[in-house]
Amino acid sequence: MKLGRITLLLTAAALLFAPALQAQDAPGKKKIAITKITATDAVGKRMSKQGVGLSLDSVLEALDSQVYDRILNTKRFEVLERSDADALAKESAAAGQAFAFNKADYILTIRVDSFNDRMEERKLASLGKTIRARTIELSAVAKITEVSTQRAIASTNFKILKRDSENRSENTSQRVGEGSDDLLIQAVGEMAQKIAGRAAEVISPARIIGKRDKIVTINRNDQSGIKVGQTWEVFVLGDEMVDPDTGDKSREEVLVGKVKVTRVTPQNSQAEAVEDTGIDKGAIVRLKDDVESEQ
Repeated sequence: MKLGRITLLLTAAALLFAPALQAQDAPGKKKIAITKITATDAVGKRMSKQGVGLSLDSVLEALDSQVYDRILNTKRFEVLERSDADALAKESAAAGQAFAFNKADYILTIRVDSFNDRMEERKLASLGKTIRARTIELSAVAKITEVSTQRAIASTNFKILKRDSENRSENTSQRVGEGSDDLLIQAVGEMAQKIAGRAAEVISPARIIGKRDKIVTINRNDQSGIKVGQTWEVFVLGDEMVDPDTGDKSREEVLVGKVKVTRVTPQNSQAEAVEDTGIDKGAIVRLKDDVESEQ
């Protein structure tokens, strides 16, 4: 009788503490630090010479806050405070030591390597119109470094082109003051979204976390860049592989289907399977066709 009571108590205790143990086993969010975004010296000098240094400063300040916001809102990372990141980096470099910011798992470094902000004007005499077109070109390199190994695990160049135009009649008065910054904001926002999406893809690939009949749930929210209409390929991980030349290790990815995004929410996204030869929970998904590409 006593043995039965003891067994019952142990079983109850196991059920009580099981959720806590599972929570401890959960991997949790990776910690990422974002250093202050800068431009190359050549870009800074060229912009100053052209008289649009203020535009470049605006881009850097806006990009700094936008990248932080987009990374945070992917809900894939714990974003560490970075007010002292530059000072720590310089101090470590001066001492010949590796830079490790506040126990971060990864460090994201971004440098703007090309920027153009120009206004083009074309007169259409037959229509009595003048077309002014403002063009913004922005290029940046984003590098992700793994702190534990001090190894760069990804380095990607992103390029953004935005063009806006307005029509003015010959009777229109000359405008005074600077034009709207809407185009700059659009370019910066798109750049920040691409960088955040790339960081999430490299460090924490999108996965299927639920499946009901043909409908799957993907762990990407409305701030991650996923959109209704996109087609994603689904992969399951196979055997571990070793590159004989470099020794780098990776996992085989076996294509098991395709899904099309039907719904995006602040928490996750849902998609319908259009091809399925083994789609299941835990599978990795990667973007195949974007909405713009289909259009």
